[in-house]
Order: sequence, then C-alpha cells, then structure tokens
Amino acid sequence: MHSILSAIDKLNAAVTVLVGLLLMVVTVAVFGQVTVRFVLTAGGINISAPWTEELARYALIWMVFLGAGVGVRHAQMIALEFGVRRLPARIGIPVRYLSIVLCVAFFALMVWVGISFVDLGRSETSPVLGITKDYVYWAMPVGAGLMILNALALVLDIGLSGRDIRFAADDAPEI
Repeated sequence: MHSILSAIDKLNAAVTVLVGLLLMVVTVAVFGQVTVRFVLTAGGINISAPWTEELARYALIWMVFLGAGVGVRHAQMIALEFGVRRLPARIGIPVRYLSIVLCVAFFALMVWVGISFVDLGRSETSPVLGITKDYVYWAMPVGAGLMILNALALVLDIGLSGRDIRFAADDAPEI
C-alpha cells in the first residue's frame, strides 16, 4: 500500500510542476497582453495579440483543475473544518469521512459531465487559436479523476498511519 501512495505522490509532484509551468504561461500571456494593449498603444504602436487572452484562459482552466486534484491529497481544499475539528472524535471523524464520500461522488459526477463536454468540444473551435475545445474541456474529467485518486489516497494514508482525519490538512507538506 505504501508503494501505491508513493506512486500517487510522485504523480502529484509531476502535476505540481506542470501547474507551475501553466502558471508561468498564464503570467507571460497576461503580461504580453497588458504590454500590447496599454504600453505599446501608449507609445503609438497599435497592434493586437488576441491569442494571449485565450491562451491564458485555457492554461488557467487546466491549472485550476490539476491544482485542485493535488490539493485533495492533503485535505487542502477549501472547507469549513472548524466545526468538524471542534466535534468530539466519535462524531467528527465519521462526519469528515462522510464529507469525503460526498466529495468523491461529486468528483465522479464531474468526470461524467466532463466527458460530455469533451464530446461537445470536438465540434467547437476556439475563435483565435483555432484548436478544438475538447483539449480545454479535458481539464474537467482529468482534474476530477485526479481528485478521486487523491481522495482515496488521503483515506488510505490516514488509515495506514492511524492519524485523525479531522487534522489531515495540518500534516500537509510545504510546497
């Protein structure tokens, strides 16, 4: 079981690097857009770079879904944990596991709906980059699948270590 967790953590490390690269793409594209739109225009040079807006948007979509998938591994998604943490362990722990089960069900729904979007995206083309939108829409089922994998890894890790699941976010490694 530890080798499975290790493999998932290696996958998450690679995804984290990819998310960082996507952040770089978003930053460069937005900086380029601002430069073209405001700086060059102020200097009397009227050109446009509409591809930067689409590129930044699509990279941001992938970045969010992949980053969320990694965040699930260490219970770092936005949650109202203060209530569960204050409950007695005999109530708080089952509530936390129930919330994970509900999240996994929602993530599975996201995979299913995401596949429908991918099918739809095969017939749509982005206006500026000219790519089919299925490349963009794949972010949802891929990210949701990663969320399911990492939710199960979180439960397995907590089960093997015997820690209290209510405080799993406190044990998250620094990135």
